[in-house]
Amino acid sequence: MPRSQSMREQAIVRLQHTCPKQGWHLLMWVMICLLAWAASPQNAGAAPNGAANQAPGPRAPRVAVFAQAGFPSYMISPFTSPQNIAASLNRTGIKADLLDVSALSDPQRFNVNRYAALILAYGNAYPQAAFANMRAFHQAGGSLIVSAIPFTHAVARVSVASWEAHPSWGTHVQTVADAHAGAQSVELTGSNGEWVGINSAKFPVHPGDQIAVSAWGKEVSGTNEGDDWVYLRFFGPGGTFISQHGAEITSGPDWHLLEVNITAPPRATTFDVSPQMRSATRKVRLDDLQVSVNGHTIPLANGNFETPGNDWADLGHSSTTALFGPEGIGIGGFGESSQGGPVAIAPGDPLDLASLHPDWKGTANIQWLDAATLPAGDRVLPALTVGGKPTAAIIVHNDATFPGAVDVWTHHAAGSDLDAYLVEQMLARGAVAALSIKGLLTPTQQKAAFVALNQAPKPPVYANLTLPSPRRPYPTFQPKMPPPARHLYVADARLLKSDERILLISLQGIVNRKQPRIYLLLNDEDLFWLKEMQRQGATDSTIPVADPLSLVSRFRTSINGAVVSDPKVYDSPDIAASIAGADDLVMATPALAAKLHLPIKTDLRGKFKNNVEALRYLRTKVFPRLNPYLAICLDPPLLDNGSIDQIIAARGIAFWMTGIKAQGLPGANMAGEVAETKELLARMPLNAVVRGFWWHGDGWGIDEGPGVSLGSRFGKVTVVSDYVSNFSVFSGVPAQNLKQKPRPPAPKLDPSKVYVALTMSDGDNLSTWRSYFRDYFNNPLHGSFPMGWGMGPSIIDNNPVWARWYYEHAGPNDEFICDVSGVGYMYPSDWATSLKDRDAATHSFYRWTQTYMNRLDMRTVRLMNVAAADISRVAPDLARTKFLMPDYGYSGEHTYPEFTYTLPTGQPVFRAITPAEGGAQHLADLVRQRVGTIRPAFANVFIWNWGSKPADIKQMLNLLGPEYVPVTPSQLYELYKQAHPTAVAKR
Repeated sequence: MPRSQSMREQAIVRLQHTCPKQGWHLLMWVMICLLAWAASPQNAGAAPNGAANQAPGPRAPRVAVFAQAGFPSYMISPFTSPQNIAASLNRTGIKADLLDVSALSDPQRFNVNRYAALILAYGNAYPQAAFANMRAFHQAGGSLIVSAIPFTHAVARVSVASWEAHPSWGTHVQTVADAHAGAQSVELTGSNGEWVGINSAKFPVHPGDQIAVSAWGKEVSGTNEGDDWVYLRFFGPGGTFISQHGAEITSGPDWHLLEVNITAPPRATTFDVSPQMRSATRKVRLDDLQVSVNGHTIPLANGNFETPGNDWADLGHSSTTALFGPEGIGIGGFGESSQGGPVAIAPGDPLDLASLHPDWKGTANIQWLDAATLPAGDRVLPALTVGGKPTAAIIVHNDATFPGAVDVWTHHAAGSDLDAYLVEQMLARGAVAALSIKGLLTPTQQKAAFVALNQAPKPPVYANLTLPSPRRPYPTFQPKMPPPARHLYVADARLLKSDERILLISLQGIVNRKQPRIYLLLNDEDLFWLKEMQRQGATDSTIPVADPLSLVSRFRTSINGAVVSDPKVYDSPDIAASIAGADDLVMATPALAAKLHLPIKTDLRGKFKNNVEALRYLRTKVFPRLNPYLAICLDPPLLDNGSIDQIIAARGIAFWMTGIKAQGLPGANMAGEVAETKELLARMPLNAVVRGFWWHGDGWGIDEGPGVSLGSRFGKVTVVSDYVSNFSVFSGVPAQNLKQKPRPPAPKLDPSKVYVALTMSDGDNLSTWRSYFRDYFNNPLHGSFPMGWGMGPSIIDNNPVWARWYYEHAGPNDEFICDVSGVGYMYPSDWATSLKDRDAATHSFYRWTQTYMNRLDMRTVRLMNVAAADISRVAPDLARTKFLMPDYGYSGEHTYPEFTYTLPTGQPVFRAITPAEGGAQHLADLVRQRVGTIRPAFANVFIWNWGSKPADIKQMLNLLGPEYVPVTPSQLYELYKQAHPTAVAKR
């Protein structure tokens, strides 16, 4: 029988041939019985070849779409929606159901009797708990419609409730089925010297309280290198860290008790329990934590780790599960080419992709289905190709392991407004094609389904935009306030409630717009910097404010009343912050407004159904009254930390986009929020600044990469500043150009040496200069080895007080370099790609960059997310910059000439040779490996600030030995120029 005929049709034809002379009443009766039998649950999945698990006939194909709240995706647009895919299929008449991990793992709920195909829309990630059942489904002939490089990243729930993990739940912090008591414990695995551990909730404490902590520990492997403890961490007013003490996680293969008694230090107001480990290769397990204060046991939530959490963790890369074999699901492996190239629709166009009229994009490292990883009898029908290789394809299985299965690989587009749309379309079309090949849809039904999918709404494409170009309201890159009053009102808000702090911060912004007069102590660092501002002569003695809320009455004439946000719409507080700046309203709760006798002039309660409506209102009604050159992307819970005051003072825009894990929040709709934000960015001028940050924890916010990329495409600059305060005061301090300390000459060139310039990361993040790097500068090892410090140069606008302190405390071994990519954070590969005149936008950005590098006496810049072609494109716009130091970590070059070379402009390029990882031995080994035998050699050794302390860096240099000579970035350039005099331009 033809493959396209269903079993039901085959049965009817056989019946007509075997009983031609019987009465039609008998034939009809038999047909009715056959129809009922075929439609029954136990037979609804019969396949054409008569296998036990067979697929439903043309009238009842059913597709499962995996959808799990908070599930991570990888190598796919984060805005891809399983719900959209299911809705699209249902509109075609193909029944599609959303199944979570629980359903997908249950053979009674997910099997070939119920479903003919399964769509997985999370890229490389797949649910580990459901893998065995998915493989059984595939073996029974079920089809897999997959995205990105499928089945290469297992994802599992490995977290416990009430505990936060660092760096995150996953490979280095996870639960295991081994316990002192109960069913599971928490396992910590070393990460090349980086801190790994967990934190409890915080508990109140008073100085002098006696705290006892105990835990059961077990060493699985490795050795204790001296920094592994069950810590008690103490915090002061405003959450400022004070100190930590604890019980050492001692060695021992069996469960043993760890315990210690600690006295709470002066000024402590809260503490938490924080088991942490820093040994590079050690693995330990912890269980049954208990804490008491002054002899009374306190309720440490889930101290036995028995209650699972909701966090999903990527367990790492493995291709075994994708391949054939006893552990594989048989979807095939991938190949990779560094050549890239245009993506083309394959002959025959089996997914009818031409009707979408897409602009398929190539990428630098395109991956494709490697047919050699499939059995010889399987057929591959290409749908998209790159250089003749199938980057999207249909696999028709004829092998003995997965007979009757028809699978579809889909292409993961990159860098387009249509990314999610194209992924969703390809997955839906893949399901249609698979059902058709399996004989479950007729050619007419397949064609009709493709036509119906063509009607799905297509998101707008932002291309060839001409941005508005209003006059920048200030001559600087970022806004500056007038000089602060000589005597500031200083209020201690460290112990206030969140709503009171937010009100005062909004008041501060409004009042300080005319002249900075209010300074708030929101954490202990604010007191240090107030004194430093006085030392620098910017202000004099202060006016202490005993009751912080009394500032409202003192400055009542500066404000028009209050704006109230809606607790039922998550983004509403950001809209309120925008309105506060536009209309001179303080942000208040109804109760607080009543207490302070403030009229509520704008009440957002009930005004919006969701975040999308709120953001649309911001764009259409509020934005026209605001400063289009300044915005802040800030998660609403951070509004009380002080980072919003200057935004309100300068009448900037406040917004937020929720992330994958935040979709359960009131009003959350990440895809819709991103769409509204694109509309907003398209209305903001070139080189507008987005402060705050795109990320607030794993799965909260759209994440750093997508956020910076989004801003870059529209010509917007990110300045990370989500944990800063009092910028409405500091920015008013007159900013003079800063000069770096005299640079010592480079050492004499020795052709047998390797010269390494250490470049510290993340100085573009203004929050790091508040206290994080001050700890480095105060460390006894500071200055004992050369260091290049990345610094965002627009800090001189926001906070010249901070910048001056660091320049004054720098030594001859310190050099500040421009971080990252220029005057602000952007990706050169994405910059202005949605604009009509990308070249002009690039020239404009780097004119600002060169101006600010000159103001801070910087000689070089770290470019980020760049390929060699991007570096070559940017270099002419930095003609006065003598050399370039690209990369945030190692970017994949394999040979020395690929990371150290000279451009045709005569500018040397020193690409980073080390990754964003810590560990002295690990980094030393990588430096040796990547430099190889080249002598003399010149290398940019990237230092990841979050994973490396001064002692780690010193140890790495000691491990490298005298053959490797540390130098400043400028000394590296001078030495390279001596070694390559003909290649380097005289600059």
